[in-house]
Amino acid sequence: MKQNSKFEDLRVRNKGFTTIELLVAIAVTAVLVGLLLSISTNVLTTQRQSSNSLETNQIAQFVLDRIQEDLQCAIYRNDGNAWMAISILEDKGNSGSWTDEPKPDLTKPSDQMHSLRLIESDWSEDTNIAFDPHSSQAPLAKSRFGVAGTWLRFFSHAPEIEPNSKNTGAARAIAYQLIRHGITNSTKSIPRYQLYRTDVSALDTYVAGYDFGSSGGYSENASNNSQDEENDPIRVPSAIINPIINLGSSLADASVFSLATNIIDFGVRAYRTEKKKDGTGNFIQLFPVISSKMLQSYDFYSIRFPNPNNSSEGPFPDCIDVMLKILTAEGAKIISNYELGLIPLPSGKSHEEHWWELADQNSEVFIRRIKIYGNGI
Repeated sequence: MKQNSKFEDLRVRNKGFTTIELLVAIAVTAVLVGLLLSISTNVLTTQRQSSNSLETNQIAQFVLDRIQEDLQCAIYRNDGNAWMAISILEDKGNSGSWTDEPKPDLTKPSDQMHSLRLIESDWSEDTNIAFDPHSSQAPLAKSRFGVAGTWLRFFSHAPEIEPNSKNTGAARAIAYQLIRHGITNSTKSIPRYQLYRTDVSALDTYVAGYDFGSSGGYSENASNNSQDEENDPIRVPSAIINPIINLGSSLADASVFSLATNIIDFGVRAYRTEKKKDGTGNFIQLFPVISSKMLQSYDFYSIRFPNPNNSSEGPFPDCIDVMLKILTAEGAKIISNYELGLIPLPSGKSHEEHWWELADQNSEVFIRRIKIYGNGI
């Protein structure tokens, strides 16, 4: 009896898990694995979002600081010339260097109903945007400034960034423009949406003249040869229109003046201050020119004595709001893959809708108000 009792005790001690116990253990393990996976996914998502936000913030701060320094030192003369000009680029042909290959139908939409949105009538679909009741203007963060954004040019005595320049305080022609172009001029360079900054040398600015109007020397026929032998020969007046400069094979066909990549929209609003006797004042919007809830002109030229019958002419602004729409690093890859045809177009959606849907989902908007301190000379 004692020996049988020992065998029974041994069988009890060696008894395995029951089916229910195994199922409970598997269920608990699955729950723990699911929780860990969820936590890991959230951590990775947060890290990716933080990294994207940090990168776009760094780009925005760098670009806005550069624009602010240039604009705060903007100058003008009461001589009837246009010392500042702003244009909404309705198409991609301004610079002559916009790259649409290999699939032009998949790049930034040329349809103005999607790439130009300034006033309420520009929206074809229902929206919850709070439009200004007086001008029917959309908030700046929701606005879109044409296929190629805003083309901003002005004269400034901002600090010279060329260390070998002898003219460190003279007025220079400066311009900002969006162009879709490769990082270099190589045919293998994948095009990116870039904001280009043109900085003409002081001597070449003097030679071309201080006028962005029709009589100025900044048209496509402007000289491609620099008059300033002391400085870079690439800082020529013609770069105001097309800042894509081919430096030759010795420098790997590099293009210059690119301030930052992955900027898909660049817009400005210009204001003058209407001062009152009690010391207060109001902002009067000069650009975009919106009257009777309609966009009156795609161009603005600051003229000493503007023609009241010409909506594109106005006084020199006292303040400018600058808006940048910047793709995240992940968003730049998504847009690039879509434009290469690697991401299919969802059924029931147009290319114009889907391109901007991807762009809005994978970008951030940055706005800065910049006061202009320069006075007429």
